[in-house]
Formats: sequence, C-alpha cells, structure tokens
Amino acid sequence: MRILLLLFVSGLLLTISSCKNSYRITVKEPAVIPLPSETRVIGVINNVTEANSPEKPIAAIINSKELNGNVAAAERAVDGVLRALTNSRDMRGEIFAIDSTHFGADGELDWTVLDSIAKERGIDGFVELCEIRTISPVGGTLVANATGQTRNRLTGTVFMNVHVVETGENFERFSATRSYNIPISGSTNIIDLLNDIQRKREYYRALGFQLGFEVGSMIYPNWVWVGRKYYTRGTPAVRNARHMLREGNWDLAERTLLQDEEYHKRRKRARVLFNLALANEGQGELDNAILFAERAASEGGSKLANEYLMTLRNRKRQLELIDQQNSAH
Repeated sequence: MRILLLLFVSGLLLTISSCKNSYRITVKEPAVIPLPSETRVIGVINNVTEANSPEKPIAAIINSKELNGNVAAAERAVDGVLRALTNSRDMRGEIFAIDSTHFGADGELDWTVLDSIAKERGIDGFVELCEIRTISPVGGTLVANATGQTRNRLTGTVFMNVHVVETGENFERFSATRSYNIPISGSTNIIDLLNDIQRKREYYRALGFQLGFEVGSMIYPNWVWVGRKYYTRGTPAVRNARHMLREGNWDLAERTLLQDEEYHKRRKRARVLFNLALANEGQGELDNAILFAERAASEGGSKLANEYLMTLRNRKRQLELIDQQNSAH
C-alpha cells in the first residue's frame, strides 16, 4: 500500500512539474546614468595614477620593481569602456589623453577647458576613470606559493565620473566591483613563480577590462536576458501553442490561445490567460500582457501569475523611466 501511495505521489509531482516549461527572452532596462538622447561621442579619460590609486597591498614584484595593479588594470579598463560604448550601437568612444593643462588649481579636471576642446572635436560627453582599487592577499604571489596555495583572490573596484558637455551636468563616483580567483602553481620553483607572476599581471588586465565594460554600460539602456515560465498543459490551445511560445512565434501563439480565452474550467482558463500574457510581452504589448496576467491571477488564484504580474509592472515602470530620461533631454 505504501509503495502504491509513493508511486501515486511521485506521478502527481511529475505531472505537476511537467505542466510548466521555461525559456529566455531579452528585455530593456533603463540606463543607470541618464544622458541626453542625442549623446553620441564619448571621450574616455584614464585619470588613474599611482598617486590616486595606491594598491593594497602591492601584489607582485617583477625585476625588483613594484607593480601597481591598479594602473595596469586601468589601462585595460579604457578598452572595456570603448567596447561597451560600441555595444550600445548608438554611441562610440574616443580615447582622450590628458596632461597638466587640463587640470585646475584644485588638482581636478577643469571641465571648462575640456568642454572647449570637446566642441572642436565633436565630443558630447566624457567618461573619466578616476580611481581603481584592487585588493589581493598580503604578500601576493610569492607568499601564496610559499604556503602551497593554488588560488589567489583578486578583487577590484573602479570609480567613474561622467560629464555632459552641452548641459554641464556631472555624475560622480559611480562604481563597479569584480573579483577573480587566480590559479597559481603553489610552487617555489623560480620558473613557476615567474609564470604565476605573469599570469597575475594578465588577470589584472582582464579585471580592468571587465570593470571598464561594466561602468561603460551604465550610460545607456541595456538589453538583458531574463527567464520566463509558461504552461504546456491545460487546454487544447495551451498544448498547441507551447512550441510557438518556445520558438518565439508570439503572434501565432496568441491567436491559438485566444481560442480558449473563455474556457469553462477556471484553473485551466487561468493557464490560457497566463500564456497570453507571455505572448503579448514577447510582442512588446506590455499593457495587454498586464491585463491578461491580472485576469490569470484573479480568475485562477495562481501564485505564478501573481509573481509574473509584479514582474510586468516593474518592467513597465522601467520603460517609463527610459521614456522620461529621453524626453527630459
């Protein structure tokens, strides 16, 4: 009897779990830093120096000369910012080299001077990498190898200022943080040590690129991948539309599901409405998606529908924020 009960429960759970499937779609999120919509060309400034970004502690020694990993990371962070701007499809970056003539008496960049140059060169704004902080274990690679470690933790944070030429707006001290576990040999053999030190230098540069890419992506709306669940069973229309949803044939899935929009069984009708919300979101019809999700939640009492409704409403607020950012400039 217990065996039969166990088989029944297992079969029921399998049936329930098999009623839903998942896929991934891309959705648009607003920019962290709202720039004017006409911003196209960004001057990228590397203002990270050994003076303003002292390493904590010094991570490696090469040829008896201290390596400041912050400076090494900053050099590659510039490339990360440039790549991020290219990925925006609407912006591009230019490396803007600075010297003593670009600073004011307070030691900070003089935006009045830079604005004048920017207008001559067709630059709409600046991204200034003003500081990078990296933290690695005390003693760096040498001590890590001497104690037989095979991993060395490296964490870095970049700080960025953004300046808009036309409006004079400044957005200051935005930051991003990343970490790497650097594999090392754990050997005190001189060749292994040199290889480990060189590998660490490469990881500083890789860290810098990721940091630069992350802060560069803050100045424009981004498309991100999100997961969505959908029902595969319930009514004939739900079953027929499941592959259409999976393949992204949103309009065909919607037409199919509408055949069972008023299905006589409440819980099964809620599944139809839930999948209709997904089909509408996929087509960019967010208001319709919210209406169908509201009906799925109220008519079927589904926890999944309630959660999805909150997600859709949050998406709508984000899109409204993007529109406000664009209209404000």
